[in-house]
Amino acid sequence: MIRGLGIDVIEVGRIEQAMRNPRFLRRILTETERQAGLNAQSVAGLWAAKEATAKAIGTHLAWQDVEIYKNGEGAPQPRILRDVPLGTVHLSISHERGLAAAVAIWEGE
Repeated sequence: MIRGLGIDVIEVGRIEQAMRNPRFLRRILTETERQAGLNAQSVAGLWAAKEATAKAIGTHLAWQDVEIYKNGEGAPQPRILRDVPLGTVHLSISHERGLAAAVAIWEGE
């Protein structure tokens, strides 16, 4: 059963500008995410994915509460790093020109 749906869209240029502040990446990305050596487009995708996941679950999650990783098939998957009653979150990230978007579907009993 679908328990929640979340979507987010962000301008890559907004993230590119924010990345000029060295504290920005430490604030929104986990240490594991930062180790990937990301560009503005990738960071925008992570931003959108974290926002969409929080909206789907319907609870306040801090930036550091959600970590986006690639599963064994290479698909993006959120890892919730705090105690939240969770089923499965399906996640899709897309980029088009100057935009990044993500959709998350929270599925559970």
